[in-house]
Amino acid sequence: MDGPRTTAGRGEATPGRAVLITGGAGGIGAVTARALARKGFHVFAGVRDPERAAREAFPDAPEGIEPIPLDVTLPESVERAAKTVPGPGRRLAGLVNAATAEYHGPLEILPMDFVRHELEVNYLGALAVTRALAPALRAARGRVVNISSINGLCVFPSIGASCASKYALEAASDALRMELGRWGVRVVLINPGAVDTPLWPRTLRAFEALPARVGDDLLRLYYPSWERSVSRARADQARMLRLASPPSRVSRAVVHALTAARPRTRYLVGRDARAIALVRRLLPTRAFDALALHTFRE
Repeated sequence: MDGPRTTAGRGEATPGRAVLITGGAGGIGAVTARALARKGFHVFAGVRDPERAAREAFPDAPEGIEPIPLDVTLPESVERAAKTVPGPGRRLAGLVNAATAEYHGPLEILPMDFVRHELEVNYLGALAVTRALAPALRAARGRVVNISSINGLCVFPSIGASCASKYALEAASDALRMELGRWGVRVVLINPGAVDTPLWPRTLRAFEALPARVGDDLLRLYYPSWERSVSRARADQARMLRLASPPSRVSRAVVHALTAARPRTRYLVGRDARAIALVRRLLPTRAFDALALHTFRE
């Protein structure tokens, strides 16, 4: 269910508490950064280009938000960020792994560099940052909040690579929850449904560019009429965005996960996420497969 609008007082932010958010330049990351800053946290917004983030994501220079360079796919960038946070006089109250990459296309034809990039950002990047900050999180009994997706609980055709990366994040989160729990470090999963963020147009542009990366014979196997498939993808995206949750709904769940005395281990955010999770639990596998194929028909 969605995160409550109120938080338990015992876990509220206190002076000197810091949080690092990956993917902090836009969408869920930027909105969550503002929400946590309003709660009194010092927020390190991990971004690939701090100057651009300050110009575009935080043009009003909100108090308590500090953009820092961080590319979760580069070990040296992760190492530098880990040396920056939590900073003098601060304790690392939390890490929010919000950086996300997504590409659409059948697994047989999706370029392998797309598949690798999703794994590098959604799973390996989140794990690398968590490992780098584990000593600081242990010292502060901090929390790790991983932004997964309903795609981390259910698989659909044409987004199999994205689902695989989120399933990996789910498994890593479960393991970290047990392994770090002995030091009081809580690990929480957030599973949103559709959320209105800049990720959608980027994903659509990558899909539209598939013919430049995939041979005609392979492309026609899955998309007999490429023009019709692109038109359908655009219409589907427009429809989904009309129903999508705002990023603020996800940020409320993140704030609760970081501040509640007893946070949940998982937050399903959005009616669509709750409905899909329920249907997946109730339907036999083949029945769910049939429903997913109908929903994602070409």
